[in-house]
Amino acid sequence: MAKLEALFRIRLSFPLLAHAVNQAPAVIKFTDTNNLVSIEFPKPGPAPEQPALEGFDEIVLRVERECTAAEDAQARARMLYDFHVHEDAARAFWQLFEAIRAAALRLDNTVFIYPVVPTHEIGTNPLVRRCTIDWTFDGQPLVQNMGHRGLPAIQLTEEWWAEAVDRLKRNHPVPVYTRFALDATYFAEHDPTRGIIMACAAWETALRFYLAEVASKRDPAYLLASSQIRGIPNLRKFVELARGSALLQDAIDQAQGSAKETLAFYRQKLEELPGLRNKLLHKGEIEILKTNASGAAAAVLTAIDWLFGVGPP
Repeated sequence: MAKLEALFRIRLSFPLLAHAVNQAPAVIKFTDTNNLVSIEFPKPGPAPEQPALEGFDEIVLRVERECTAAEDAQARARMLYDFHVHEDAARAFWQLFEAIRAAALRLDNTVFIYPVVPTHEIGTNPLVRRCTIDWTFDGQPLVQNMGHRGLPAIQLTEEWWAEAVDRLKRNHPVPVYTRFALDATYFAEHDPTRGIIMACAAWETALRFYLAEVASKRDPAYLLASSQIRGIPNLRKFVELARGSALLQDAIDQAQGSAKETLAFYRQKLEELPGLRNKLLHKGEIEILKTNASGAAAAVLTAIDWLFGVGPP
């Protein structure tokens, strides 16, 4: 049988502090795709002259598979995505660092702050600054790919600065439920599972805060409800009762065209959130490719505006 191999040379986005050398590689066999992934122990060394452009230490990751006669033609035609090599490389990479971070906590009570996220492409992982991929088939070069990742930056505009200054002047720091929703928006792109978790946290916190701080001023019974009621669906029922409207319904009635469709879509995402959280609680995972984490985060932010009005708090 012929062998297809992809060699990933990965430059890390963060400096590496290695307290060991010449360790055995990490090897993972993915039975669902029949790909074998091995990750060599990192090669520590001084950072390049321009780490902001080139990245830090290097890790070599190798994906191999034995190809059947039918798959030979695909490989020779360079239909390489059909073999799920990119997905398995990304999957093995984040699983390794997740395991390292867990080992550091268990063995030395240390938690590292570098982000570990499940991505479907190596290049989209925040741990990766640069990656080259060399493909070979039966030892013969096929193609080389290279990818660079842009560095995140803190940006400022006159409008953003002015609004932030005004918010703080009025002593209105960003409320915790909005902070959770902002985290949900970030993780929706980088780590959808965490995005859903933070969207749920933001929505439940907003519902409880509304009952305790807004609705209770009209009826003290809502204060008790905010602390005693369990589950997002039940909290939502009490909020709808206090608000005098089904979730987003008054806003939907006033909207037209695409705005109306968007609000209806957001309400659907909010209705799906409790079920997604239950899957996470009871199964420990969700179907990431079928989950619209970005839509859920946007829906929560819209619902927060609906509850409290646009603007702080």
